[in-house]
Amino acid sequence: MQTHSQNFITLTNGQQIPSFGLGTFQIKNEQEMTNIIRTSLDVGYRLFDTAKFYENEHLIGNSLKIIFSEGKYKREDIVIITKLFPFKGQSTLEVVMQQLKDLQVDYIDILLIHFPLVPPSDDLQQWNHKPAHQIWAELEELYNLGLAKGLGVSNFNCQMIVDLLSYCKVRPVVNEIELHVFNQQTRFVEFLKKIKVYPIAYSPIAKYTEIINNQTVVSIAQKNNVSVAQVMIAFLLQQQDIIVIPKTEKLERLQHNFDAQKLKFSEEEMQILRNLNINMRTVNVDTIPSFKGVPLFD
Repeated sequence: MQTHSQNFITLTNGQQIPSFGLGTFQIKNEQEMTNIIRTSLDVGYRLFDTAKFYENEHLIGNSLKIIFSEGKYKREDIVIITKLFPFKGQSTLEVVMQQLKDLQVDYIDILLIHFPLVPPSDDLQQWNHKPAHQIWAELEELYNLGLAKGLGVSNFNCQMIVDLLSYCKVRPVVNEIELHVFNQQTRFVEFLKKIKVYPIAYSPIAKYTEIINNQTVVSIAQKNNVSVAQVMIAFLLQQQDIIVIPKTEKLERLQHNFDAQKLKFSEEEMQILRNLNINMRTVNVDTIPSFKGVPLFD
């Protein structure tokens, strides 16, 4: 099994984070999780992204306990990012303590607000989330307790980020957003880099059924003798200061995705891929019934 060194980004709080990691959404089987994490570590992955909403943090915890007991890897070798929803009326401390218990770790490397809202009432008159300034203050308390080494957000737009920066005592270090060739958010990404709230790209491969039929992506893949998935991943990584976290449930894809870090495009190829941007999302809350059509990303 081939491994190679990863690139790291130094965050504003001094943390170093790999620019490439593994998403764990939809992995629901403990043996599968253990195999995925163990194999990914052997390949060279050191960053793992999860969330309370994924309902698999206990599987990750059990897997890490087994893997760490084998002696090859230890807690300090990996970066764990997890997320929580800002539900009104819930104790953030209690939620995070349960997450730590499930993950079987003493601290979270980077803790994120998963979405800036939670599903409202059917008539849109009752809003059920804590406002960002309130949930952020609670996260800062967890940071001061050492339960989270870094704080960040997910699915926050520019206005939300700007507001947060105006009052936070602990700066957010990342913003996890959907990024891929069809949804590049170029101006926002450049702004995030400028203010050093580094973008983490989720869904970097978009929908496989769409990229596999896109002749431009297929053509560049064939020209470079790589797969369309590797093209999608490498496009983001080549822009620098973007953390990319593709997910997979297939062991054989782990090395394949990891190897995309070696791929380098010409400027002409990069421009061809930039021209594919159509602001098309694979994750959009206004299509999720419980979110009642709230156009969060408009």
